[in-house]
Amino acid sequence: MVLKEEQMNMSSNEIKLATVFFSPTGTTKKVIDYIAEGIGGEIVCSADLTKQDNREKQPDLDFEAVDLIIVGAPTYGGFLYKEFRNCIKCLDFKGKCVIAVTLYGNASTIFATGEMISVIKKRNGNLLGYGEFVGEHSYSHKEIPVAEGRPNADDLQTAVKFGKAVRNRLLNTETSYSDNRLSVFDKIISFIAEIKPVHTGKRIFTIPQTDKEKCINCSKCVKICPKSCINPDMSTVKDECIVCMACVKICPTGARTAYPKNIIIKAGLKLINKRKHKSMFVLPKP
Repeated sequence: MVLKEEQMNMSSNEIKLATVFFSPTGTTKKVIDYIAEGIGGEIVCSADLTKQDNREKQPDLDFEAVDLIIVGAPTYGGFLYKEFRNCIKCLDFKGKCVIAVTLYGNASTIFATGEMISVIKKRNGNLLGYGEFVGEHSYSHKEIPVAEGRPNADDLQTAVKFGKAVRNRLLNTETSYSDNRLSVFDKIISFIAEIKPVHTGKRIFTIPQTDKEKCINCSKCVKICPKSCINPDMSTVKDECIVCMACVKICPTGARTAYPKNIIIKAGLKLINKRKHKSMFVLPKP
């Protein structure tokens, strides 16, 4: 795809951004905010697909007025959350420049980045680059910390650098090329993503439950749940829970808890925590 001259007519003060993201624990949104800071652009439209209500209705986004779209989401079992994927599959990126952002808990994004890129290409997006950032693992807690406190200052500085590199590309490149053809690998990833189970986390962790003695009925867990599957009595609708752990992380008293299903998973989490992955981004030359 060739970016026509009229698509690249923004001045140094006029980079208009759109953001589309899924961020139950807030790490993805945080990274996107720092990327936007590095770009120095204005976010003129945004779709927070974390809340169920926003996913159930078609996002009302006008990409015609934007110069760059940032799409971001965490990795679950090596893939994107399926409902988020289904939402962005319905978008038309209008040939605009797009960057893909994935968060992972210090293990690997596995297929998630490729999955997001394939959707962007299919939906008429001009892929400018992508970033893979480390965020605190959804299960991480004091007994088994995994990538605790990530994204940290170094990760966020990388996000700012990514944004500055994107800004430089947008303002100083007259013509950009993007090959939107899907490779065989892209097609395989797309096929697996289509048929995989929705709730892969349930194979690894128990469904979060509430300790009634610790619960202070603040309802923070109810409000933050991306599936709206925590009842007024603080019980969890097991069939709907995606084990994102947002409720566990936001609980002020530690009343919401979940556990690895066996000792092998516990050992794996401890091993993952020892790895010191760095956040990174790729911005291919035009």
